[in-house]
Amino acid sequence: MSGPAPAPRGTVLLDLDGTISDPAGGVYASFRFALEQIGKPWPDGEPLAWIIGPPLRESFMLLLDDPERTAQALQHYRTHYAAGALYDNRLYPGMAEAIAALADDGFRLYVATSKLVSFAEKIVARFGLAPRFARVYGSSLDGRIDQKGDIIAMCLGTEDIDPETCIMVGDREHDVNGARANGLDCIGVTWGFGGAEELTAAQALTLCERPADLPGLIRRVIDARLALLPSET
Repeated sequence: MSGPAPAPRGTVLLDLDGTISDPAGGVYASFRFALEQIGKPWPDGEPLAWIIGPPLRESFMLLLDDPERTAQALQHYRTHYAAGALYDNRLYPGMAEAIAALADDGFRLYVATSKLVSFAEKIVARFGLAPRFARVYGSSLDGRIDQKGDIIAMCLGTEDIDPETCIMVGDREHDVNGARANGLDCIGVTWGFGGAEELTAAQALTLCERPADLPGLIRRVIDARLALLPSET
């Protein structure tokens, strides 16, 4: 008879957009569609990378400065995105392998994203990654939970995760700040939308430049923390 399953090595929370996958095609198209529908089209050639990371409600509000128009734009965005734009999304090369390596090494994995949770679940499933994650956490439809810190807090509380052996991985300052608000460090990935300068300014624990390097980096961080914990014997 086999013995009890070994305890997980630790827990990793991974951001979705800009960390696991590049959603720019679908996000940009839906954002432009939403603004066109309310009579405020986005100028051609103007950058849009800044909208990936923060809650969309926040981004629309910055542009529109009107709660009612923001709500309308958000609904138009969601309609367009749900109609198929969410699948205009590209898995970063090497991320599937990195996630598999972490799961196979005993880490418990969660997605923690500001994207609407129903959209995030579909994208994770589309890439064939759902079996690797214990659960996907994201923003709520009613907007009560959409800040990264609140999403991380919901994950930690619901799953009873020990912050001492948990690390966040993300590409924007929102990931770093949301992690810090919950007593976590964040590894910043430079292949997303924030970049090394933003992540360094936000005081990410360290930076990762390639998905292939991520499993080893996480192992070193978590193993160092495990070594400092008091023995239960």
